[in-house]
Amino acid sequence: MNGGEIVVDVMLSRDVDTVFFVPGGTNTTILEALSRNRNKVRAVPTRLESSAAFACETYSKFAKKPACMLASRAPGACNATVGIHTAMQASRPLVFFISNIPKPQQGREAFQEINYHLMYQPIAKAVFDVHSYDEIAEVTARALDLSISGRPGPVVVAISKDILDGPEGEPVIPAKAAIVRAGVDPIAVKEAIRLIDTAHHPILVAGEMISWEMATQALVDFADASGVGVFTAYRQQDTFPSDHGANFGHLGINRIPFQEAALSDCDLLIAMGTRMDSVTVNDYTMIQPNQRLVMVYPDPSEFSQWQADVAIASNVMPALEALTKGVAAPSKKRIQWRDKVHDEEVTFAQPGEIDVAGAVDMAKVIMHFIDKVPQDCINISDAGSFGRWISRYYRFNQPDIEASPVSGAMGYGVPGGIGAQIAKPDKTVFVWVGDGGFTMTGHECAAIVQEGLPVKVIVCDNSAWGSILTHQQKRFGADFHYGTLLDSPDFAKLAEGYGMASFKVAKTEEFPDALAGAMAHDGPALIHLVLDSRDVSPFSSSAE
Repeated sequence: MNGGEIVVDVMLSRDVDTVFFVPGGTNTTILEALSRNRNKVRAVPTRLESSAAFACETYSKFAKKPACMLASRAPGACNATVGIHTAMQASRPLVFFISNIPKPQQGREAFQEINYHLMYQPIAKAVFDVHSYDEIAEVTARALDLSISGRPGPVVVAISKDILDGPEGEPVIPAKAAIVRAGVDPIAVKEAIRLIDTAHHPILVAGEMISWEMATQALVDFADASGVGVFTAYRQQDTFPSDHGANFGHLGINRIPFQEAALSDCDLLIAMGTRMDSVTVNDYTMIQPNQRLVMVYPDPSEFSQWQADVAIASNVMPALEALTKGVAAPSKKRIQWRDKVHDEEVTFAQPGEIDVAGAVDMAKVIMHFIDKVPQDCINISDAGSFGRWISRYYRFNQPDIEASPVSGAMGYGVPGGIGAQIAKPDKTVFVWVGDGGFTMTGHECAAIVQEGLPVKVIVCDNSAWGSILTHQQKRFGADFHYGTLLDSPDFAKLAEGYGMASFKVAKTEEFPDALAGAMAHDGPALIHLVLDSRDVSPFSSSAE
């Protein structure tokens, strides 16, 4: 076996069934081994390494296991960084194999050389360098096992071309490691229950580990038993059903007055499976001195950033089960307060408050979309101001129906749709992307067509970098727009060039036919929404 064959054999031993890659001259042995295992592993060529990483990230979100990605040496590895950073911030597992330059050339600034430890250590869960042929199997196995252990995340493995091509042998493939699952401390659970039972206005923030552990129903059971209100953490809207009576909405970039009032009332905050990222906690200002904090998270290192009253280093599922079993029935006053906040959330999610300047009303578009698409369809949303319309009006009533870049990385949408559709081939997958994000990685429509994926892309084209335009106009006046207006192509015609069904919507009333046509088409399709740059956001003021 050569080195590439060993890498693929270890993948198979860990049930890896999907690889995203950009081919290179240094990873040909891996590609050859994959070509002989097409019935076991689907290898998808993307056009850019960042796209491969984004596709891996969304695949892991929906498949609940890691995909792998391949790139060749420094240029490809540099392109992949934005996707690796996004996967780390979202706690999503993947293993990135970099086919490095030959060992004898390293350390001399050789052609396409870079130090991957220095490059990736700050933005990945771990970085490994394979030093010899005999280490390939062990290091590859460790990387795959580590990616899903504790807090999931991306692991980077650099293997030199001479080692991948190198001597033949029959190495032993290490047995799959036991998955590390952290359990609850009974003393900590008892104290958490005491704080929950004695709180007047407890609020839980549902994070990424709820999705990873498929714990939404357990969270619903806890909310029913305790009467807590539930916020979903930044871009984790599908961790708790929107129409449940405990739902307080999504902690996004825009804080809503009723949310601020609820947080002001809150005397106990429960961080459940969230690392408490800066957007979720409003640039680290959300937690007030008069609030108690219970934090549940599988990675103990995350607790160093917070002074929790109860710190439970545990997976969320056993913690929720223990808390649900132990809490007392909620008081009538707690339920009345919870219902009042939820009613305000429901009212806020109804269209009509925002007057649009253009001919396409995104609120009405989303209302029609909700009425016509399957309830379990998957929505992949790129970064961009258009996403606030979705965040405000779409109702996420099932788990695992949404993914968007926690890091705020643009270009996530179209490649993210690839990963989601491959992970869930029987689901309808929609990609919402702005004109800016599409012109970054929309070329991956070529990969969508080549792979025969029925992804539906909705381009929200307001001819501007909308978020930045908002910043400029808030600071320098409504007429200021230096460097933020875009002359974009006709995205419907561009889709035709890729071989997709295409539709153009210049008025709200044209959207129903376009959506119906895209959904009826049995292959990939694109809808071009022509928006007005004055309709950046469904908020009176924006803060991105």
